[in-house]
This record gives sequence, structure tokens and C-alpha cells, in this order.
Amino acid sequence: MKKLILISALFINSSILADNKHEPIEEDGILYKEFPHQLFDGPFILFHDDGTIKEKLIYKDGLKEGPRETFHKNGKLFEKETYKNGKLENIFQGYYANGKLWWEGYAVNNLRHGEIKAFHEAGMLKYKGHYKNNLKQGLWKYFDENGEINKQECYQNNELTELSECRI
Repeated sequence: MKKLILISALFINSSILADNKHEPIEEDGILYKEFPHQLFDGPFILFHDDGTIKEKLIYKDGLKEGPRETFHKNGKLFEKETYKNGKLENIFQGYYANGKLWWEGYAVNNLRHGEIKAFHEAGMLKYKGHYKNNLKQGLWKYFDENGEINKQECYQNNELTELSECRI
């Protein structure tokens, strides 16, 4: 009888401990291990409900550092980005579930900066334009699935302006 009580107590205790897992805490873009607040270092992986990988990235001193990849539920790459000291840097790309390129842009110090392009699922250019410090700038061209321009817009500091005012 004592063995049965001891085994039951151990089973209940291990069940309580298993349910009392500490998840990392994110505050203001910084990831902490758990209470007490310790900066998270190392690889970090999130999963979809079905167990496939949803996101892979690395943290250094609680900040995103290096490559970050997110995945569609079918396992194909969805987004690819690079971080430095917690800020988006360099080329960032997005992909359709079939693996084809969806968009591509450039970031500096966590801001979109430079040319950005998006593509139709069949691979033809959908639109292209420029950002400067996260604001749309200059001529933006939009294309149909046959590659024909179907719209043009001009932006100055994210404000839509007349095409005649646009520097081409």
C-alpha cells in the first residue's frame, strides 16, 4: 500500500511539474529565459500546431541576431531575414507556399530602405518601388500577370503625389 501511495505521489508531482513549464518572455523586443529575468541566448524554435517548424532564429543577449526563417505549414520557407543587435538588416525575402519568391527588399537599422519588389505567384513582377527610412519614395509601378504596367503611383515621404511631380 505504501508503494502505491508513493508511486501515486510521484506521478501527481511529475504531472504538476510538467504543467508548470516556463516559457520565454518577450518585453520590448528583448527575449528573457524565464523568471527571474535572464537574457535569452542561443537558438530559438517555434512550432506550428501540427509539430512542423514555424520559426527559427538566434538570440544574443535577448536580441535577435543573425538569420531568422519562418515556414509555411507545408515546411517550405515563408520568410528569410537577417538581424543585427535586434534590428532587421540587409535583404529580406518572402516566399509563396510553392517555394517561389513573393517579395524582396532591403532594410537598414530596422527600416525598409531601397528597392522592394513583389511577384505574382507565377513569377512575373507584381510591383516595384523604393523606400527611404521606411517611407515610400518616388515612382511605384504595378504590373498585371502578363507583365504589363497597369498602374503607376508617385510618393514623397509616404504621401501619394501627382505623377508629374515624380522623379523617374
